Amino acid sequence: MTAPDGYPFAALTEADAGFFPSARSVGVPPAIPYRVSCAPAFAAAAVRLAAKRGTDLSALAAAALLLAPDRRLDPGAPDDGAERVVLELRLPSGHSDAAIRRALAAALALAEPGCRLMPAEEAGRLEGAVETLTYRNKALAHALERVSFRPLDGKLTQVRDAAQMFGFVNEWCFDEDRVVKRFRELAPVYHPDTGVVACRDRMAQLIDARNLLINHVRTAYRSGPWTRRP
Repeated sequence: MTAPDGYPFAALTEADAGFFPSARSVGVPPAIPYRVSCAPAFAAAAVRLAAKRGTDLSALAAAALLLAPDRRLDPGAPDDGAERVVLELRLPSGHSDAAIRRALAAALALAEPGCRLMPAEEAGRLEGAVETLTYRNKALAHALERVSFRPLDGKLTQVRDAAQMFGFVNEWCFDEDRVVKRFRELAPVYHPDTGVVACRDRMAQLIDARNLLINHVRTAYRSGPWTRRP
């Protein structure tokens, strides 16, 4: 099928589509016809989306025109000589071809999982916030690297070394709950996959230190003559 000016077009009507409901059946009032020129891939994607939504392209465009911001970029009509198709729609008067293409592009964007429309100002603000957080994260990682403990050579065997890794003053100023709580605070910092200061050696020695301190607490605090006192 071709348009009068010689370009092929996709006229999405009940006769052509076969099973799409009409624009009137989904609440779109009768309106003037539009013939919107666009790239074939864009037209095909819009037709597929209308089919997926169980409606016709006119109803899809009419709904999207209510949501699409004017500042959204126009996908554009193909340049002279480029392949193009013409989408035949029925919409209320007063819309430009560019506005209709923007609306269909917005509908396609919203159909993607996790996508949403936002004003350009909000997008710029979020990009700035991400850059600030990235900078602060790098500064934090650098600071933590400077103050972090250095992995010991060989296997960790001394309780005082393990206590120092956990920031305890000595090996008698903590109990099992404090050891577990402190480990949960330090583990996300040194985790080799997700830590701010990712380090496999530090994480391994942190686990060894936790086990050593818990064993020390269970052994020292649950044995000896003081356990028999009231």
